[in-house]
Amino acid sequence: MKDYYAILGLCPNCSRAEIHKSYRSKAKELHPDLSGDNQTAKFLALKEAYEVLSGKLTRDAYNRSRRNAQKSRPESTWDYRSFLNAQKDNPGSLARLICFDLLHDNGSQAVKLFEEAQSSGYFSLLQHLEREDFMDYAFLLAEVYLEQNSFVKAYRLLRGIARLEEERPYFRHFYVEVLEIMSSIVQRQLPEDQDNRLRIAFLSDMIHLSYPPKDLARLRKLLSELLASIGRYQEAAENLFEAYKLAPRLPGMKEKIASLRESGYRCG
Repeated sequence: MKDYYAILGLCPNCSRAEIHKSYRSKAKELHPDLSGDNQTAKFLALKEAYEVLSGKLTRDAYNRSRRNAQKSRPESTWDYRSFLNAQKDNPGSLARLICFDLLHDNGSQAVKLFEEAQSSGYFSLLQHLEREDFMDYAFLLAEVYLEQNSFVKAYRLLRGIARLEEERPYFRHFYVEVLEIMSSIVQRQLPEDQDNRLRIAFLSDMIHLSYPPKDLARLRKLLSELLASIGRYQEAAENLFEAYKLAPRLPGMKEKIASLRESGYRCG
């Protein structure tokens, strides 16, 4: 069976604080975003070891199975997923089960569990995971939703990641990918709705995130066009002026600004 203590570089009588400290230290070294794809397998193994040993119930069950394997049944294996599945009425175990499936290329099952949990009442992964773990797993869950063309659900998960990242950086340069995916969803992948209300709502939120100036200008320009299409001309003008400040050389920008000024609009 897998030696989760060895993966974390710890002895079996280590404290929970030591487990947490070791995981964080090794995760920084092995995170695929920082170390490259060749470390992905080690990173996933590290994640699994931490998931098992950081919870009292899962650690106790693993320790019992480990002792049995060492004493009398060396061929014994411990099925972490089966253990979690038997405990999934507990929200914390359910959260870990969703994470396990995401780590083991069973995204469709993870999404099914996640949606069942949400439909049965309030359920939040963030409530049952540490902040950084939530961000990692929420991104994996968003990727599954993208594969299923569930763009609104993917966007909402990514927006949750963005909120946390803006408060205190964790993804750092990988955050650029989160922003790019959100932008792609809003610009090209959202389903049509009446008066583009959803797109306008998402864009109105996104313009407050840490996009590079030129990207932010494009978002504001698109928002301006959508607002103008439904008669919200003053808001449209304000966003176009802001876009011009950020990137005056965007194609067609000077002409649009000149037209606004001729119509009596002025930068606030």
